[in-house]
Amino acid sequence: MTLKTTSVQDYWNKHSDLFGDYYKNPTWFDRTFRKAIFLRAMIAIDICKQLPNPNVLDIGSGPGVNSVALLKKGGASRLTGIDFAPSMIELARGYAASENLGDRCEFIEGDFMKHEFEPEGFDLTIALGVFDYIGDPMAFLGKMRRIAKKAVVASWPENGLRMFLRKMRYSCPVYPYTEDQIRDLHRNAGINEVELIRIPGGWVSKALL
Repeated sequence: MTLKTTSVQDYWNKHSDLFGDYYKNPTWFDRTFRKAIFLRAMIAIDICKQLPNPNVLDIGSGPGVNSVALLKKGGASRLTGIDFAPSMIELARGYAASENLGDRCEFIEGDFMKHEFEPEGFDLTIALGVFDYIGDPMAFLGKMRRIAKKAVVASWPENGLRMFLRKMRYSCPVYPYTEDQIRDLHRNAGINEVELIRIPGGWVSKALL
């Protein structure tokens, strides 16, 4: 049986509540088989803590759980989240308000590649669980680099059983990477030094500028 192909935006707009629960109300299954979701968030928080009061851009901010954690645990002074799924933006704004952080963050409904950001940019740009769905990763990573002043962090899925199952289950396109591809993408984006941190099902890339 072949799933009908839908856009990434439509897919995540329809599944925003389920995806939010992975973070806010994780089950035993989530913590066991979706461990990478939590590990990549912990890595991003740790990198955020290494920067002095950073201004952070969370790309594909989803339900806002990582965004709030970067403010509460990562020491971010200001956070901007962007996501093209309206239902995700609604969840993120509500969650930030419930944590009394609405005055320190902004959530933008829009396409990262089309949005015009302020010229001063951000100290740190983060994209967790985003490159899985990006057809032109070179342009995407290049823009992340251009608007970042101190660091760029992203997660990257590898090919394998989990990717095979996602391709069977998801109705939107998903893209795997190899370690060499990730390093080449960074070099072509003007990032000569990158650390790849292994997590289940892929990597997190950490580049200090």
